Amino acid sequence: MGQRLKDKVVLITGSASGLGHAVARRCLNEGARVVCLDRQATVLPPTTPSLLWANVVGDVRSAADHQRAVDLALARFGRLDVLIANAGIYDNRRSFRSLSPAELDSGFDELFAINVKGYMLAALAAADALSRSRGSIIFTSSVSGSHAGFGGALYVAAKHAVNGLTRQLALELAPDIRVNAIAPGFVPTGLSGIEALGQARSTGGPSASDQLLQSIPGPDDYTGAYVFLASDDAALTATGTVLSVDGGASLRGPRR
Repeated sequence: MGQRLKDKVVLITGSASGLGHAVARRCLNEGARVVCLDRQATVLPPTTPSLLWANVVGDVRSAADHQRAVDLALARFGRLDVLIANAGIYDNRRSFRSLSPAELDSGFDELFAINVKGYMLAALAAADALSRSRGSIIFTSSVSGSHAGFGGALYVAAKHAVNGLTRQLALELAPDIRVNAIAPGFVPTGLSGIEALGQARSTGGPSASDQLLQSIPGPDDYTGAYVFLASDDAALTATGTVLSVDGGASLRGPRR
């Protein structure tokens, strides 16, 4: 690993597991200091110096919890350079017509509150600090942000909203803050389902033979894209970008 994020301060939501956890580890390895926000405490390798990271247990649906995380970054490290809003849940490809009106109501409110409003609240809490550092925001989108069939109607609609939010905030927050998104394909992390619909974590997914590159990337394989957009390498070139890292999934379409 290099030191492409040396001395940058990075706030990551959804950092306790899966992709967010991998991104947190990679940022630390790249020289950053990291603040983690998740409903569960983020546990990093015991070799990670405690002076380089901080933990906030909170809910991304809470503006106050986002503010606590930003305030901790400023108090502990004196600045904030990068926000990575990553926390999300999945609808397990629940079909639209299988939803009752009550399920649509509760499922929509839960998924959009986490996957869309949670990103907006994070950006709002971090905006002043990021303006001072001329920093950047990175949202975790998905192949579902531009293509149908990789999730159900709730998830696909939410990820399309994330792509729109990326572009709108890039326009509004320029030139002080860059705003971009990463759009992975399948990441084998077992995303939480919608609690209001009684869903468990997702367990399915494509096989390697379904993929153009004949492999299933792990969470660590996606982290380089986040480092690039957070680093000075992208400082004068990338804003409003939705960077597709789906392994060609969008070329072939979803596995039925």
